[in-house]
Amino acid sequence: MASLFAKKFIARPDVKAVQLDKDAGHLHRGDWFPDTKIDPVKRPNSPHLPHGFKMQHLLAHIEGTATYGHYMLSKDSMCKLFAFDIDLWQAVDPETGKMIPGSYPNGVFAEMVGPNAILELPDLRATWQSRAKEDAEARNWLKYQMKMLAHILAKKVVELDIDCAVAYSGSKGVHVYGFMPQAIPANEVRSAAQLVMEMTDEFTILKGHHFFKHKNDDPESGFPNFSVEVFPKQDSLDEGGFGNLMRLPLGTNQKNPKDPCFFLDMTSPLGQFKPHPDPVRLLTDGNPFSA
Repeated sequence: MASLFAKKFIARPDVKAVQLDKDAGHLHRGDWFPDTKIDPVKRPNSPHLPHGFKMQHLLAHIEGTATYGHYMLSKDSMCKLFAFDIDLWQAVDPETGKMIPGSYPNGVFAEMVGPNAILELPDLRATWQSRAKEDAEARNWLKYQMKMLAHILAKKVVELDIDCAVAYSGSKGVHVYGFMPQAIPANEVRSAAQLVMEMTDEFTILKGHHFFKHKNDDPESGFPNFSVEVFPKQDSLDEGGFGNLMRLPLGTNQKNPKDPCFFLDMTSPLGQFKPHPDPVRLLTDGNPFSA
């Protein structure tokens, strides 16, 4: 798995992003910083040294003893993958600054029948992280929708004969990856991601150039509770810059360390968030829909 991470994900091996597992000065648990900020003289025993990705770091990440992210563009603006970050999204009232409640259809997921009442979810992220019995149905509905969005995007990636994998981020979203056979210019990778979005014909711009939402925002049949962020966002790197980073899959997400991270089994029913039984085979074969 560590070797596959190096081959599939890491375009820039000379620096890695470190996710903090505790507060440190002005940074907080879950924040990121490049490991080049670690002074080997002042902190010679840091587990994150030497700078860059070594096998020891990839193994530590997979084992959950450290958490790392990869910068998506190399120094010469080459890239190995694109990714769609499917995330919970909640609109904010511009006048009050308060979150507009999310929603889900009462009884639709649990019974697939029942009243057509639309229930409000005041805080989507709190509902997602809750393990309370009263939140189970709403949480299951969000899982169902999130996995359905992943299914829509992953299917188009596979149709383009691009290797694909889907992973739960261990916090509040799912990443759909499209892997290039080798590192290619970032602008070409971005074009491939844009082609996937166009092929679905189901998404529209939410904000900027990189955030999308599903065209159907009906609470019962659509996806009003989600956004899709497209990576990478840069065609090239500025001198001395790092560009976008993404957390490597698996391991531990320090923003929500009790929530497991795993590659999703896309052959299971849409309502189930099950780990893929063989993630090494998944990354090797590149087809998340292969049994």
